[in-house]
Amino acid sequence: MLPFSQNNPQHSQHSPLATSYIIAEPVANNQQAEPNSALATYPASTRLYASHKQLDDYVAQLAMQLYQNSSKSFSDYRIAVAGFADLTPARDALQPLGNALAERFLQQMPRYGVTMVDHKLTGGIKLTPDGDAVFSNRAGQVAATQQIDYVLSGTVQHSQRGAQVNVRIMDLKSKTVLASASQLIPQFVLDNN
Repeated sequence: MLPFSQNNPQHSQHSPLATSYIIAEPVANNQQAEPNSALATYPASTRLYASHKQLDDYVAQLAMQLYQNSSKSFSDYRIAVAGFADLTPARDALQPLGNALAERFLQQMPRYGVTMVDHKLTGGIKLTPDGDAVFSNRAGQVAATQQIDYVLSGTVQHSQRGAQVNVRIMDLKSKTVLASASQLIPQFVLDNN
């Protein structure tokens, strides 16, 4: 019988040493089958230790939701990404996770034909003793007016389970939400990124 196949009681040919999930070798007549204690023991903690999913996978899911939930096509518009704020009353605290989400959306959205604008570009290469730089967070070093039609941003709410990410594409002039998406990113994914 194959693992996870349907159990038909009329055709059941289970030996005492086989289940639908574990198949053991036959035991000689004078030997007793000893249960494999490694199969029956589990970690005392409920914490998951590893996952193949990464933060990029969750951002890709959010980008797909935005694309599917959008009220219009964004292919002819320029969208900037702003950092994601923690969901606090002030909503002005930016954390490393919010900045990481913003960077990943800059990578994901062009896959859906969206033209992204990086509003932190200085318009030139700044040479410093530490290296070359093209980005800045200082208002005087970036263009005062930029060709941006919409902005993509959102909020992050932390809990024991992980981070609830709420993302939206908004028209800054009319303050209209044109697309939105939401996803829980589990804590074990955040711990591994």
